[in-house]
Amino acid sequence: MSSSTVAVGARGVEEAAKAIGWTTTLYDGKLNPANFPVMVKQAVASKADGIIGVGLDAPLVTQAAKDATAAGVPIISVQGWDLNDDPSTQTEKPIFTTHISFGDRYQDFAAAVRAYGAASAQWAITKADCRGKIIDFSNNEYTTLKLLEQGFSQKIKTGCPACKRVEVPWLAADFGPALTSKVKAAFLQNPDAVAANGATNPTLGITQGVTQSGLTGKMQMIGGFGVAADYDALRSHQGLTAVNSWPLQWWSFAAVDTLNSYFNKTPARDEGLGFEIVDGAQDLPTAGKDFAPGFDVPAAYEKSWGVTR
Repeated sequence: MSSSTVAVGARGVEEAAKAIGWTTTLYDGKLNPANFPVMVKQAVASKADGIIGVGLDAPLVTQAAKDATAAGVPIISVQGWDLNDDPSTQTEKPIFTTHISFGDRYQDFAAAVRAYGAASAQWAITKADCRGKIIDFSNNEYTTLKLLEQGFSQKIKTGCPACKRVEVPWLAADFGPALTSKVKAAFLQNPDAVAANGATNPTLGITQGVTQSGLTGKMQMIGGFGVAADYDALRSHQGLTAVNSWPLQWWSFAAVDTLNSYFNKTPARDEGLGFEIVDGAQDLPTAGKDFAPGFDVPAAYEKSWGVTR
């Protein structure tokens, strides 16, 4: 799959579905928004009992999601947004059937992602000694990244008036050499920058810009979502200094659990989700492994589902 973050989420959904006794069919959108509604329609046509989108934003599949609901096929998104969550469509009614719950920690997923962005900003502020220049590599194509950026930029504004945030926009289509070129240009134009926000997929061009600019060990970069590739870059000092980590497998199991609650006509329960900043001062996951919390996620959910291994 084109995004390592999406790939990990999809694998987690397949693992959770298998554990609970469901069968799955994978549709890969290849990070092309034009493919997303087509995939939803294909799932409905295949007589699926339910749809779990990974990073699927409602504004990109509005009519297809409505058609799924009309056909009696419930749809939920893992780390994706309903219409009332997206800043550009927040007055609209939600179209996803059910949503992952954060209990009383965060009002909704939007609040959780803004808090995630703010936590990354606080890390950057500290590394900038509360007065330096911070480069913010930002993307506004996807709602998750829009809200992450809102949390990051607002925290810099309110938490560090003496800091200067330099925004450098990028697009998913830039992944690879084009994005690396943008990053290198930003560093050349801002030689006094001391910290940077590398967004959620930094190893697809941003970390390479750090190393090719000769800034390894000098530029304090936070980024990633907690996939193995992020930690590989952190462990080998290849452009990342810290990873703000989502427990991606946990998210996937939470989505299956929430959809299962819907099937059983019970309220969605608090899934306990959150995030954690990991840097070189802490024990990193084993090479090749994604971030994981300090407990066995599959075993915990299987126990709650009454499944025995």
